[in-house]
Amino acid sequence: MHHATGALGYGLEYTYSIMERSRLAALQGDRMMSMPMVNFVGQEVWRAKEAKTSEEEIPEWGPIASRGPLWEITTAVSYLQGGADILVMRHPKAVDSVKKTIGDLMKKE
Repeated sequence: MHHATGALGYGLEYTYSIMERSRLAALQGDRMMSMPMVNFVGQEVWRAKEAKTSEEEIPEWGPIASRGPLWEITTAVSYLQGGADILVMRHPKAVDSVKKTIGDLMKKE
């Protein structure tokens, strides 16, 4: 299932609540809602002005080289917490960071 992913600040809360309701319906026995959830994080994040506006235009936002990947990481981790099964990402630094986060969450202590 694809829930029309929104980037952080651009519909993330709306998409997250749809994901929660879908997961709850699946847990209550709705077989159609128990399908894997996919989120196209990279596509949505890199359309947001916060991820692509240069530091020359808005210097207080900081360097774009770190801001864009951080925007993607934050969005991806939020959707993982909402129950995403598949994340389609774009920036290699963001992918590496999210993989590390998943690894940390899966550790047994």
